[in-house]
Amino acid sequence: MMTTSDALPVEAAASTDERPSRAPVWRSFLRPVPATAAVVVVISLLSAIFASQLSALSGNDPFTYHADALGPDTSPTGFFGGVSAEHWFGVEPGTGRDLFSLVVHGARVSLLVGIASTVLATVIGVVLGIVAGAVGGIVEKLVDFATDVTLGFPFLIFAIALSALFPLEAPRALLLTLVIGMFGWPGIARVVAAETRVIVQQPYVVASRVMGARFGHLFRHQVLPNVASTVIVYSCISLPGRISAEATLSFLGVGVLPPTPSWGRSIGDAISWLLVDPAFLLFPAAALFVVTFSFNILGDTLRDALDPRGVR
Repeated sequence: MMTTSDALPVEAAASTDERPSRAPVWRSFLRPVPATAAVVVVISLLSAIFASQLSALSGNDPFTYHADALGPDTSPTGFFGGVSAEHWFGVEPGTGRDLFSLVVHGARVSLLVGIASTVLATVIGVVLGIVAGAVGGIVEKLVDFATDVTLGFPFLIFAIALSALFPLEAPRALLLTLVIGMFGWPGIARVVAAETRVIVQQPYVVASRVMGARFGHLFRHQVLPNVASTVIVYSCISLPGRISAEATLSFLGVGVLPPTPSWGRSIGDAISWLLVDPAFLLFPAAALFVVTFSFNILGDTLRDALDPRGVR
């Protein structure tokens, strides 16, 4: 007859076998929609990096005016905004600049500002969130107050005013990165602070503190690794908003200055030509939509893949 002690290993083994496990993250990107989104993101990043080489393939650049491609009213001649073998996306009304070159070079500005501002906001938010959640007390109250002030500040008004104060020769991409990044940290700071409050109450963290572990050790080895997945997911989800913020500011005329290409500025310039040449709006707007939509898909996929409740 089997005793209780004989049955325990079997029950333990059964419970171990039945314990759900999460599938590897890379498997989530084998599905058609996430895989397509990943390909679009990679292509957009490569286009931004090799924008000069891509525009050279068409024999154009974003700064050369092609007056011969414009009609008497300075609108593009030919089909669909002047699309031809020489100008794959047509030309810009009024100037005749190659629209394909403007789109690929605009990706460089929009993605650079979006990614750099996301990194800046993430670094600020993670540091402040961990400090607030781990230290608590007056430090947490100060971080919460700074978060409330930043969230309550009118972002667009500040960005427009700051743009007017900066000299024209100042690097606009850097200015946009700083403005968008400095206003983008409160959300992730609150999320990280909430998770940190839970982590610092875990027995292994309490034991480390009792044994004399310094805050730097807890930050690097215990808290930061446990919030890393949340930070990655939150950054991917917020990145499209940063790209759109750059496009919005450029659309309002406070972003990068002419003749530097930008998706937002191209969209803003296209509004006045919408009834004459809708193709001028189509290509930069489509590029902005497809890239931001793809980043959203990647963020959602990572969130589902890294969700601790997800099982295989």
